[in-house]
Amino acid sequence: MTTATELSTRLTYEIRGEGTPVLLLHGLTFDRTTWRPITERLGDAVQTIAVDLPAHGESPAPALRLDELAERIHDLLGSLGVDTPLVVGHSIGGSLALLYAGHFPVRGVVCVDQSQDVRAFSALLRQLEPVLRGPGFASAFERFQESMAIDRLPEPSRSLVYASQRIDQDVVVGYWDEVLRSDAGALQARIDDGLATIDVPVLAVFGRAFPDGGDHGLARVRDLELEEWPGLGHFPHLVEPDRFAERLREFIDRVAI
Repeated sequence: MTTATELSTRLTYEIRGEGTPVLLLHGLTFDRTTWRPITERLGDAVQTIAVDLPAHGESPAPALRLDELAERIHDLLGSLGVDTPLVVGHSIGGSLALLYAGHFPVRGVVCVDQSQDVRAFSALLRQLEPVLRGPGFASAFERFQESMAIDRLPEPSRSLVYASQRIDQDVVVGYWDEVLRSDAGALQARIDDGLATIDVPVLAVFGRAFPDGGDHGLARVRDLELEEWPGLGHFPHLVEPDRFAERLREFIDRVAI
């Protein structure tokens, strides 16, 4: 495993193995190390590239809009000689993975526990915006922290996730700024249009069930494999890493053309 920072993109990454390139994108407030239980299980049979998003881990600030970040990640992959990766993202990284696939060539996308229907989330952020931008940020963010159910994770993954987490008001609000500033309907329309352009297989894994179709927001994806793993919470890939790694291997075999 090699760790480096690409000077032109200012993104720090870990790269391991050879073969099909698999780009790994973490969630908000965490870093690339949360993927290690998965990269360890995949071993060296594939080339995993786990990236620290800006203002996370060892990648410097500031936070970026997701479309700007997709451009920067594309430049990073270009510097590594990777032109058609499989992109795997957890939480906000799942949204970034899907957005990336709408703009650049990919083999496929794996989205882990990230709904693409932003309307309810937008309404909640707007309700909390004065507190999120003010001195009460820490108490407001507790609501989101509790919803992640990190305490459900088995050890050593639980300690790994907590150790990777850095909750910074400017960073969190920076990444949520586009949702806060956008009309929810217009933003949802842009997301839907982007999903409709994705012409590669997409695997979506949720740690919860969506009764009656729910609000996963992925109906525009043409080639979708949707899996619900109820009761596993926001980190299904780390609650059951063996299961997730095996499912990911199957998906890699499907798209490794």
